[in-house]
Amino acid sequence: MKLDDYSKKFIHYHVDDISPIIVQAIQANPRLRTLADLGCGDGTILYALRKRNLLQQFETVYAVDLSEERVRNAGRIDPGIKGLVSDVCRIPQLRDGEIDLVITNQVIEHVPDDEAMIREVRRVLSPGGVAYLATVFKKWYGWYFYKNSENRWVIDPTHVREYTEDQQLTGLFDAQGFEILRSGKKLHWFPMTDFLLKRLGYRQDVYQTHPVLRACRKLRIPIFGYYNWEFVLSKRADR
Repeated sequence: MKLDDYSKKFIHYHVDDISPIIVQAIQANPRLRTLADLGCGDGTILYALRKRNLLQQFETVYAVDLSEERVRNAGRIDPGIKGLVSDVCRIPQLRDGEIDLVITNQVIEHVPDDEAMIREVRRVLSPGGVAYLATVFKKWYGWYFYKNSENRWVIDPTHVREYTEDQQLTGLFDAQGFEILRSGKKLHWFPMTDFLLKRLGYRQDVYQTHPVLRACRKLRIPIFGYYNWEFVLSKRADR
């Protein structure tokens, strides 16, 4: 699927839902001053941070994505957001050790080289900084109705991989000099309204102007066998 087609079909809605792990990481580290959302999509996480008055803690905020359209959408959330159109496996616009908080949500399963992406996260992360990374974990019985380029059943047709064993990812963190501060898996629950609104062509801000839709978004169905796998990482001192 072409990048522009994917950006238009798989819309990321601006809602105030956000992982408590991200909120806690920010609140526990008041000295964080630079933030980069790698693979920001349409800016869902940045929008949620702004709604919770957490974005104002940061002096510099980067929205990084391969899609120019999505970077523009994320930039509309707040005038202070700096958009960077870039591959998250190589971000020449960011200096070594520049970023205090890296957020990358449901991105690593899309990139051709997950090890290269983890290496780049480590490069841009500041000493004492933290990284939040979330991805898909698939149990043996997990199934969804999309197929990827390798004809495998996946939850998203552009997924290059879906991790099925812990070591597939935790081993990469260890090899690249990361310490896992926190991790956990939770069953994926999908909002039914998101599915319907995408089919009808509604854009990112539809929930902002329709309170009834916001209430209806709480109706969700489980995707059995698929889990949201979250990590909080820091650089190991020995690397």
